[in-house]
Amino acid sequence: MKIAICDDEKYMLELLYEKTRNVLAKDDIDAQIALFSDGESLLESYRDNAHPYDMLMLDIKMDGLDGIRTAERIRATDADVLIVFVTSSAEYVFCGYEVKAFRYLMKNELDYGFDKVFRDTVRELNNTTEHWFTFQFGNEKIRLETKHINYFESSRRVVRIALDQEEYKTYAKLDDIEQELQAQDFIRCHQSYLVNVAKIEKVSAAEIELKNGETLPVSKKYRKSVNDAYLWMMR
Repeated sequence: MKIAICDDEKYMLELLYEKTRNVLAKDDIDAQIALFSDGESLLESYRDNAHPYDMLMLDIKMDGLDGIRTAERIRATDADVLIVFVTSSAEYVFCGYEVKAFRYLMKNELDYGFDKVFRDTVRELNNTTEHWFTFQFGNEKIRLETKHINYFESSRRVVRIALDQEEYKTYAKLDDIEQELQAQDFIRCHQSYLVNVAKIEKVSAAEIELKNGETLPVSKKYRKSVNDAYLWMMR
């Protein structure tokens, strides 16, 4: 995979680079990353190759040639690159429709938002629509689509996998499952619970209510990350 990052702020360019490297390392993805400090130098890289990148993270508000005009010129030769606009203000978000932006990253939400947006983009590049969790259930090996799993509950070494109409149990560590499903919008809400963010109906200070009416506890340690994840999913 080939990735380009363009931002005229040195600090932000380095931050996006580090966050990109971290996710690539966690997910064991091989990629080449090119860095650009202005739109003109990015466009120069397109002069000899009409499709040099798979993913482009592009700052909208830059001195000189801004991100929107840079993207317009890129789209003249490359209709396929997935563009992720990076912006400090929500007022610029709607500017990307004309150039078919895939996602937006708010600079003040990078701590939570970056990993999700990056992995969404990778999934789109891989053109995968189904995601599975495989585990041992008695003598059987079971495979479930992650979108049907509401949450995982751990009690010692036994993990209960809760769906709407059924449940399974397996021997596993919740930490390992959390690591495996980190790209699938599952988040820890309690030491003993890992929840599918898409199944959350509402969040309060002490608990989560799921769309099927069940409630799960939220511990103080995970309260902010749960709230951030839920608000991001609702956007």
